[in-house]
Amino acid sequence: MANANNIIIGAASVSVGGTDIGFTQGGTIWRHESTFIDVEADQAVGTVRKGRSLEKMFVVTNMLEVTLANLRMAMMQPAGNLSGSTLTLGYNNSCWTDELQIILTGPGPNCGTRTATFVRCVAMGNREYNMQRENATVLEVEFEVMKQNDGTFGTIVDS
Repeated sequence: MANANNIIIGAASVSVGGTDIGFTQGGTIWRHESTFIDVEADQAVGTVRKGRSLEKMFVVTNMLEVTLANLRMAMMQPAGNLSGSTLTLGYNNSCWTDELQIILTGPGPNCGTRTATFVRCVAMGNREYNMQRENATVLEVEFEVMKQNDGTFGTIVDS
């Protein structure tokens, strides 16, 4: 039976690497993608079985607080590239990636709290830093969530 108390309204706070990234705009999205292979048989016109061959998860948010620390994290720069009020851009070590834990804490069903924890995340994609007179500077950051050794991406807990 339908239960209006299960409808969730509200934004999540976003913590990356143990630090709250502050205000966001447009919400925070986590997206699950699956890729399937189609098995076709001579005796059937069409697919007779589907098998999942790849599973990916992403977290995307738009940061309104584009501090140097948040910019460093979004652009996957090493901590050493941020010194005081200077962020140096660029890094030449293909063996290094900054794996970060992301925790999303927001409203849950029945006025509770829902917490999603993704343990191994890497900032991916392109970044556009747009300064305009008419708008606040917003930086979109996308993280790919990598699987842990046990094959899981993380957890979602309602409390």
